[in-house]
Amino acid sequence: MKNTLRILFVASVGAGMVACSSDNSTSPVGTSAAAAALITAPLSFDQINTSFVGSSDPAQGFAPGDEQGGPGGAEQNRWGPGWHELMGGGIGESFIGGIGFGAGFGHGPFGDWHDSDDCAFSTTTNRLDCSASRRGLTTTRSYSFLDAAGAVQQAFAFGTTNTVNVKTAVSGTVVHHDGEDTSVVNSSSDFTVAGLASGSTQRTVNGLSAGTESTTGIKHDSAFKATRTAGDTINGLVIPIQDGHRTFPTAGTVIRGMQAIVTFAGQSPSTSTRREVITYDGSSTAKIVITHDGVVKNCTKPLPHGPLSCS
Repeated sequence: MKNTLRILFVASVGAGMVACSSDNSTSPVGTSAAAAALITAPLSFDQINTSFVGSSDPAQGFAPGDEQGGPGGAEQNRWGPGWHELMGGGIGESFIGGIGFGAGFGHGPFGDWHDSDDCAFSTTTNRLDCSASRRGLTTTRSYSFLDAAGAVQQAFAFGTTNTVNVKTAVSGTVVHHDGEDTSVVNSSSDFTVAGLASGSTQRTVNGLSAGTESTTGIKHDSAFKATRTAGDTINGLVIPIQDGHRTFPTAGTVIRGMQAIVTFAGQSPSTSTRREVITYDGSSTAKIVITHDGVVKNCTKPLPHGPLSCS
């Protein structure tokens, strides 16, 4: 059968980048060539369910020294993400209270769905299996829909579907920078949202994502290889439902990690790693511990769109 479903995860790439640039200012952290690769998420991360704000547009492909690697331009690209911003394109709006419930707001964080893929329901697995190919990437998604009583549904139904599990895998090759650079990508996620049915008082989110992007090309007449690995773990994220209002998570953690290795021919590799642990404690401020290349900072972020402050 032809069916088309895809979760509208977090927010659009453009909106996410605007929020990131308006909430955060740049502060240099490292000087390595690899640090710049932590500004954006690996290609294909817009196709999986993750806290990163990604893109599959070839124009967003990473290359060392490229000045379009982030909203801060060349200087930001040189230093990588600073202490006053989050890595990987920032964090999605649903994770900071940027999406509301009710009229004028849609169906709230992690609650909107729209057509996109060719799908078929399997009576063997009780899952809706979907696939799509675009821009050199093949994406497969498998959905499980349950009502409040735990009964299987063949499709998402607003009001009656309570729990959705989405398993996504993306693989392929993206050519960018006028054909000079080639990225091979593989990414996946396993993401569950509960509390979607009418009458629910809160939504609970759990998930895992991981992906790699391996890029080869030429920069300044030198061959290079850049490998980016990223992923996150979402544990017990609780979002109260407040009709007609925006609402931020009040419990749970999001653990995000990213590593980049950039090697030019004849040179030693440049490596940079970053880990961000975001904790929600019921207050209007998220607590964030950032570890970048071994240096640790304790940070806070007012929700939804306050600036990140570190000490």
